Amino acid sequence: MQKFWDRVTTLLGSPSVVDLATTLNVKRSTLSSWIHNDRRPPMDVLLILTAQTGLSLENLEYGLDWEPSDDEEVAENYSPKFKAIMQMVSSLNSEEQDIIYKLLTYMKKKP
Repeated sequence: MQKFWDRVTTLLGSPSVVDLATTLNVKRSTLSSWIHNDRRPPMDVLLILTAQTGLSLENLEYGLDWEPSDDEEVAENYSPKFKAIMQMVSSLNSEEQDIIYKLLTYMKKKP
């Protein structure tokens, strides 16, 4: 099975680490660390990857031939509002996503 970062670089046309870091709005050293240790990036970067590749998070993680099992939640089960929110968030730049993240974190902490 192909590793996560191998899939990403293949899907994006094998960009250099520098080009990919620029696309993902992260430092080259950070990206290199993720690739070397086969670590997944934070959600804001994953959302950029889904926007760049046109794939779901599941397909990025498991490959194009991935099929959910019966006990896994399927994306189609999400409400239209949730899908719209995720699409809007994925189109935001990193700074805007950071603001949304802070807002949601604050809202979750409120009683």
